Amino acid sequence: MTIAVRLSESHFRHFIIFNILKRLKLYKSPVIFASILTFSAIICFVMHSVEGAVLLGSVLLVVGLGVPVVYFTTFFTSLKKQVKQQKLDPPRLVYTLQFEEDSDVLEVTNDKEIAKYRWQDVFHAYYEADCIYLFITKDRAFLLPLALLENSNKVWKIIEGKIGTERCTRER
Repeated sequence: MTIAVRLSESHFRHFIIFNILKRLKLYKSPVIFASILTFSAIICFVMHSVEGAVLLGSVLLVVGLGVPVVYFTTFFTSLKKQVKQQKLDPPRLVYTLQFEEDSDVLEVTNDKEIAKYRWQDVFHAYYEADCIYLFITKDRAFLLPLALLENSNKVWKIIEGKIGTERCTRER
């Protein structure tokens, strides 16, 4: 089976959002920070009769809500820049994956190199709404947009068969 992956800006954007926010869950720290400071601000507002409590509560609330806003604004601004740097508008061929049901090797080629990976070494695979994300390592993934696959369920079954269901996550 040969899959020529033509990646678009939307696929790349969805992947980055999936990887950072859903898979790695990097939203947790700013949310926990905001929760702690907001809770502290509420305690200060409840103690409004104590001198300076309202001022302290206001500062805690502004900082507690401001830091996550800055974090997510920076994240989405950076995402926009990354998408533009990839020059995926219009969609372009970024790599080709080649594998067979009876082979232990996944071959990936682009215009500069050919790489071969053993299926047993694949880190994890995710079947999402519009793409299959095949993580070769913890930090490196190949995207297989479902729109490019003739039969995405067949491809997913092959991947599950190669790496095992314990390293496969299907969203839908």
